[in-house]
Amino acid sequence: MARPDPLQSALDAAWFSTLGEPLGAGELTDIETYTLALGLPLNAPPLPVQSWQQAAEVLRGETGEWWALEEAERARLEQTVRLDPAAPAWIRVNDRLHGAAAVAAARGGCSDAAMIKVAAGASSYATYHYHLAMAAECGPDHAFIRKYALFSGGRWPLGIYAGRFAIF
Repeated sequence: MARPDPLQSALDAAWFSTLGEPLGAGELTDIETYTLALGLPLNAPPLPVQSWQQAAEVLRGETGEWWALEEAERARLEQTVRLDPAAPAWIRVNDRLHGAAAVAAARGGCSDAAMIKVAAGASSYATYHYHLAMAAECGPDHAFIRKYALFSGGRWPLGIYAGRFAIF
């Protein structure tokens, strides 16, 4: 059976379509699997973010250890897998992500161009991470695969701030 094309799946995903809605059981499982895969079990429930303004406030916080752990994993995967982020398919994906972020922001009453770029950039980076994990044939419980599942399911996982997984 052929592996799914990560870039095609990014074009087909429901980016930013469930921002601010209550978390479902599958999303809670994805969050738990993601944090455990990074070696960061959480001692507090996720922080559900309800608005673009609240997301901006959360993003101003200290990222702590999770960002460094993600970057170390990215670097580890890049030692064995090479991707071309300048390929035409990536440009189509990034255009789609920016458009989805802009639409979601407009629906949420946000006209902050910087926040739209931050959202699009975060989803692009998650797609890149997912593509790396798929190319490296990581299992379904890999942190990057679980984070991508959250993004492609319509969420914006903001990260771990003050010991809580913040998700819009």
